[in-house]
Amino acid sequence: MIKKIEWQPSLCAVIAGVMALAFADTASAQSLEQLREADANGDGSVTWQEMMDMRVSVFERLDRNDNGVVESGDSPAFGPGRSRFEQAFNSLRVADANRDGRITRSEMLSAPAPLFANGDTDGNRVLSARELAALRR
Repeated sequence: MIKKIEWQPSLCAVIAGVMALAFADTASAQSLEQLREADANGDGSVTWQEMMDMRVSVFERLDRNDNGVVESGDSPAFGPGRSRFEQAFNSLRVADANRDGRITRSEMLSAPAPLFANGDTDGNRVLSARELAALRR
């Protein structure tokens, strides 16, 4: 059974932003805002686990047929959802480690996160409020 997802512009923006921050190596205003939204407990910092939880959430939204991979077959057949899915799926291609055109949950979780790594200057796998502020500069 294929999950029905409402492909509203806000959902597309969230997914695109999440992908930008999850795989980007340079900070943009959008990627930094999305990174702040990953702060699930609202403590002003973003942990590696919060980042991974965000990736899982995006993966689950895109894997519409629940087969454990995000692939072109997850795209809605028509309508605005199709182009929005394709935009999100294309931003994920960097996670496709074996270049088979499908992104597994493992690939999604194993993909590099250079923006996070560059911002985590003390190497404790937490982007503190100070480190997040430094990324803005």
